[in-house]
Amino acid sequence: MEPWEVAAVKQAADMSVKAHEGQYRDDGTTPYILHPARVAGLVAMFGGRYQEVVAAWLHDVLEQDRHGEKVIAYGLSSLNLPGDDAIEIYRIVKAISRDPRVPKEEQLKESLDRILQAPPGATLVKICERMDNILDPGSDPKNQERYVEETIMVLAMLFGRAFEFGYTSCHETLRRCLIQERAAKEES
Repeated sequence: MEPWEVAAVKQAADMSVKAHEGQYRDDGTTPYILHPARVAGLVAMFGGRYQEVVAAWLHDVLEQDRHGEKVIAYGLSSLNLPGDDAIEIYRIVKAISRDPRVPKEEQLKESLDRILQAPPGATLVKICERMDNILDPGSDPKNQERYVEETIMVLAMLFGRAFEFGYTSCHETLRRCLIQERAAKEES
C-alpha cells in the first residue's frame, strides 16, 4: 500500500474504534472492535485493496452505531480519497449492512442481493466477515447453529462472484472453516 492508503486505513480504524467504543461481542467481555480489526486483517491477507480494508474496518458501523450513517458519511469525506473511492467504500459498507426495515428473516438474503450489485470488494469483505464470526470463540453458541446455516447460503450465493473476481482462496477458506465448525459440533 502507498503511504496515503495506509493513512486512510488508519483513519478508518480510528473511526471504527470510536464508533464501537463500549460495545462487546456476544460473550459480553470481548471488545467489539476486535471483530472489525480481524476482518480488516483477513481482507488484507486475501489481497484486498485499501478500499476493501477501509470498508472492513467500517463494515458494522451502520448496524452498531445509532449515528452510523453520519459517521460513515463524514468519516469518508474527511479522508480526501481520490476519484470515486469514497463512494465505492460506502457502497461496500452499505451492501454488507443489514437493512433494519427488512423483516429479520429476510435481511441476510436482501443484503446478499445488494452485495451482488455492489463493487466486487463487497464480496471479499462479506466472506471475511463470515469467516471471523465462524472462527470467533466468543460467539453465542445459541446463535452459532443458525449462523452456520446462513453461512451456507453466503457461500452459495457468492461463489460465482468470488470466482469471477479472484476471491476463490478466501471463499474456499470459509468453506473449510464451516466444515471444521460442523465437524466440531458433531463431536460435542
